[in-house]
Parts: sequence; structure tokens; C-alpha cells
Amino acid sequence: MKGLAKADPITKSSLAVAGLFALVTMVASVLGASVFLADSAAAETRLTLSTLAQPNSEGDKAARLFAERVAEVTNGRIEIKVFPGSRLGDWVEVHEQVMRGSVDFALQPLSTSFEKQLAINWFPYAVHDYDSAREAFMPGGYIFEIVDAILKGGSVKILGPYAVGMGGAGFTKAVPEPRNPNAQRGMRVRVWPGGKTHITLMERLGFSVATLPWSELSGALGTGLVDGVIGGTPQLAAENFKEMLKTWVQYNDHFEIWWFIANPALFASLPSKDQESLVAIANDIARQSFDAVEKVDRDNLEKLREAGVDVVLLSDEELADFAGVTRKDVWPKIADEVGPEAMNQLKSRFGLE
Repeated sequence: MKGLAKADPITKSSLAVAGLFALVTMVASVLGASVFLADSAAAETRLTLSTLAQPNSEGDKAARLFAERVAEVTNGRIEIKVFPGSRLGDWVEVHEQVMRGSVDFALQPLSTSFEKQLAINWFPYAVHDYDSAREAFMPGGYIFEIVDAILKGGSVKILGPYAVGMGGAGFTKAVPEPRNPNAQRGMRVRVWPGGKTHITLMERLGFSVATLPWSELSGALGTGLVDGVIGGTPQLAAENFKEMLKTWVQYNDHFEIWWFIANPALFASLPSKDQESLVAIANDIARQSFDAVEKVDRDNLEKLREAGVDVVLLSDEELADFAGVTRKDVWPKIADEVGPEAMNQLKSRFGLE
């Protein structure tokens, strides 16, 4: 019988390879465990943030900046993964998921499905320009305070506002008499589900309406189910469906405001220092968004023009006509959407008492 000393070259080579493989496997296991332990120690809490903003858009960048700043200020203890483009669901669905805790944070509009009075966020012609929007929605502003009071019950926790832009409407065809608030259009326009503010507004402006989630809008425009969409901004239109549009009318009917929101139980569970940091970061991004929003609108109106869209900008006098018609004919029909206290504040601000 042959001893190992006389093993053939193949056997010696096999033993050497086996030994080397075992050594590499052991080292890899140790290193892998070390990386896992280090990663676990660095990120004690892993959380999710949903936004309907498209990847690489201004809203997506804001969401990622929020996540980066949180990781920085907590020394990596809190890690937030951003899911853009409504990957976790339409914004109305995500609002409920944040309430329930299946999604931790979101950057999006607030849904009226559970708090009807949140319609104050997009109440038509409640603000008339960028300065009045900033005054109303930043912390201390009258709309911010109304929203904060509504949500004191804890359905979601607001961290800060985010300025998206002045509202308008996009259409897949030419709009009859777009500068006349009293014309009949013979067109069907999409309005978001929940509440009646813009259903009533668009009917007064001569349109028929259909309620559809944002996530179904491209298909509805493409198939002709609807002829247009209200509830967006130049940026949202340019990012999502500029190739489908023939006309954009800058009604300035509402100011598109999104919010950084958190699950209340999650927020309450964080150390007070972390809570303060999250709010401070959200409001710093809010200030940046209001500083930039007018230019963002201008740039995206130009993108729409470059895509062949006829952009209709209303003059100050024409905007005043649309606002006057709305406050006279529409506001009385939708006052119950926001409640008497908020309605009285609106009337007082515009001298309607």
C-alpha cells in the first residue's frame, strides 16, 4: 500500500487546492460576518419612504436628500430607502399605508380619505401667487396651522411642506376659449379621487369630469378615456406625459403642495433629538423648495413648449376673472370640504365677509 509521501502529483495537487479552498472559505465567512455585523451596527433602524415623484426628478432628489441628511445626522443609525414613481402604490393608498405603519415615510399630497378637511391643501384659488403660497404653507402660515391642527389626532405626522408648483391643466387637444371662465368645453378632464373641490370647479369651468388615480392617468390619456388632467403642475406634466399633451393651461387654480409625513407611532418611538432632527431637515428642504419653485415652473413650461405643447399663460386680469368666478360660484358649494373655521379664514383673507 502506497503512503502519502509517495502520492502521485494529481493527489498532491488536489490536496493543495482543497486546503486553499477551505482557507478562502473560512476567510470569506469571517469577512462576511464582519461586514454584516458592522452594517447592522451602523444602521440600527431601516425605514422606507415612498414618493410619487419620478426617478431623478426634483421631488425624488428632495426625498433622497432627506434620507441622506437623516443618515448623516444620526451617524448612520437610521437608514431610509426611497421608493420613487409610486412603486409602493398610488399616493392615496400610500397615505393609508403610512397611517398603518406598512410604509414609514412619504413625500406626497395628503389624502382626504380619512380627514376630509385636508382639502384646504388644494382649495381652489386659496393662494394667488408664489409669495402667498409660501406665506400660507410654511410653518406658522395659516394653511400650515390648519393642517397641523387637523392631524393632531395622529393619523399621520407632518414633518414639513414641499413646494411642487402652481397648478394647471393639460389636454390632449385644443381647448375651446381657454381664457374664458364661462365657456362650455365639451371635454372630459380627470380629477383625483376624494373630495369635490375640483369636480365642482371644473364643472363650473365648462368641463365634464372623471375621477381617476394618478397612477392610471397615462393610460386614460392615451386611450382617450379623458381629454385632460387637472391637479398637476408644469413639472409633473413634463415628467409624466408631455408627449401626450397638445395644450397646457396655467390656471393657477391651486398650489401643489406635498408633505414629508411619517407614521405617528414610529415618530413617537424615536429619541426626541432624532424627532427634532427629522423636522428640522424637512423644513430646511421646504425652504429650498419654495426658493426654487418659480424657476422650476418656468423651466418646465419651456420643456412643454419644446415638446410641441401649446402653453396658455393667463394674464393677471384673466386670472382674476377665474378666481372671482370660483370664489363666487364654487366656494359656497364646497365650503363643507374644509369646515366653517377654515372657510371663515379664507373669506376674511379675500374680503368676502
